[in-house]
Amino acid sequence: MPSLNNKFNEHTAFRNLAKGSEEAFELIYNYYSPRIFSFIDRMLHLPDLTEELVQDIFINLWQRRDHLEQLTNPSAYLYQMASNKVLDYQRSIARRRPILDYVIAQQNVSSIDTEERIIYKETLLLLTEAIDMLPAQRREIFKLSRHEGLSHNEIAEKLGLSKSTVANQIVAALKHIRIHLEKNSDMFSFAIFFILTK
Repeated sequence: MPSLNNKFNEHTAFRNLAKGSEEAFELIYNYYSPRIFSFIDRMLHLPDLTEELVQDIFINLWQRRDHLEQLTNPSAYLYQMASNKVLDYQRSIARRRPILDYVIAQQNVSSIDTEERIIYKETLLLLTEAIDMLPAQRREIFKLSRHEGLSHNEIAEKLGLSKSTVANQIVAALKHIRIHLEKNSDMFSFAIFFILTK
């Protein structure tokens, strides 16, 4: 493969991608994905989430390849896609904020009504199941954080890991748990999820 830095031509690569070239897509991905990752991670500081957004961006790029041949600035197009992904994520968090504020204010599961109690019990069972499915180290880190209340620094010292590794493992654990609950519960409640995993 030619040196990406010396011989990569974005206009040629995008024109070939528009024609369905998988080789062109691979060249574009290899050249841009580290740059897009750095761009997003500087805003979010969540490597696992950033990696997920980067993958989404390139999936979307492949799906939209038929419309790329006339791009005058492919690089700007990709960075705009990245900016939009970050904005979408931030909007989703903002929409959840009132729910989180309400849950934090309550701080008491006894205030939950009958229907929510049913959701709570179901979610608790699925949570236990999801935690048991985690890889051993990730499960231990999650339990030390959520069950024993240890800080990231305390967990890092206890297990001989870096603070960033601990943070990334907790993000990955929460993502796995949320997906497991959403897939397996007909009555998924983000508020209940937050109570159980905070």
